[in-house]
Formats: sequence, C-alpha cells, structure tokens
Amino acid sequence: MISDLVSGRSTFPRVNLQLTSVLLALVILGASGILSPAALAQDGPTPLDADRDSVGDVTNPTPIMSAPAPTDAEKAVREMLKEDGVNVVHFWAPWCSNAKNELESGWGDLVRNNPDIDFVFISIWNDGESGASVLDQYDIPDRVTTLTLPDTGSSDNEDLRRRQFLGLPFTWSPSTWIFHQNGELAFAMNYGEMQMSTIQQLIDNTQADW
Repeated sequence: MISDLVSGRSTFPRVNLQLTSVLLALVILGASGILSPAALAQDGPTPLDADRDSVGDVTNPTPIMSAPAPTDAEKAVREMLKEDGVNVVHFWAPWCSNAKNELESGWGDLVRNNPDIDFVFISIWNDGESGASVLDQYDIPDRVTTLTLPDTGSSDNEDLRRRQFLGLPFTWSPSTWIFHQNGELAFAMNYGEMQMSTIQQLIDNTQADW
C-alpha cells in the first residue's frame, strides 16, 4: 500500500458519485416527510401536488374582463377625430360653479377666434341632461357640438359617475382636452378652471408644425 501511495495510486475503493447524489436526495426527501410511509399512504394531495396546483390551470385560463361598451358620446368624438384638424373636447357640469366661471371668462370668444378648430362640449355628471340653456346664457356659438355623457346611475351618487372617456381618465369639472391633427391627445387639463389665454396658447402649440 505504501508503494501505491508513493506511486500516486490509491487503494481505497472508488465511490460512484452519481449513486451518492441519489442516496443523499432520498435521505433529504425522507427527512422532509414527502417520502414517509404516512405521506405516501394519505389520500389527499402531497406537497408536490400543492406546488403543481399553485401554478394554475393554463389550459382553462380565467377570462379577462371585457371593456365597457363605448357611449354614444365616445362614438361621436371618435368619428370627429378621424377628420383632419385640431379638436377641443371640453367636459363640464351645468351645475358646477367652476365650469360656469370658466364659461364666463371667455369660452364664447375663444370659439369665435378659432373658426378652424372643432369644439365639443360634453355635459357630465348631470343625469344625461345637456345643459344647453346654460351655454346660451354664456353666448357659446351654435357651431359648438354639444353631447351628453350619462352616468351608470344617478349622478348624485358619485360612485356611479363616469370618470373615463375614450379609455382616458377625467377627474374634474371643467376639464379640457386638445387633440392633434392625427387624432392623438396633445394636452389634457384635468384639474378645473383654466385661463382662456392658456387654452389659446395650447391650441396654437397643437397647430404648430412638429
């Protein structure tokens, strides 16, 4: 044996490493209880079954909720956005003091000063009423398209009020959106009253060549 060690040869039996790995894995599984007689005899799911079930049934996935059907107002605006030109969509509630203050600050003049721009006023949170008489009080030109956006229930219930349009959120009355000539949203002012000079500047910016 000494001569074997000197020559670099070992007389110890060689161990099959693959067999050793298998035996070690069995020992670990046995210690965890997965391969214990009680675990193998039980009728319920094993820990391995639980892990498999947690992945879910990929062959029968849960269907994704469909988007709500577009309202008549959304359909009308979509058609308008297909035409060339800049479009201004204004959301307002006829009973809202902020919306009335903004109307008084010069919306009528803004419309008259931009004859090449299409304007849409959409009445919101007003039980489907247009509020046309209020627009008349503030001398809004007849060429403005007026639409209504009914809620899913009584507008008095804030939880039933619509707060999206064309898949985009609006959170305040009044709110004003300006769409570029290709129908893409250029600016969205969603937080109340705006100065007419600011809206005019944004309209000018939208019309500029990019």
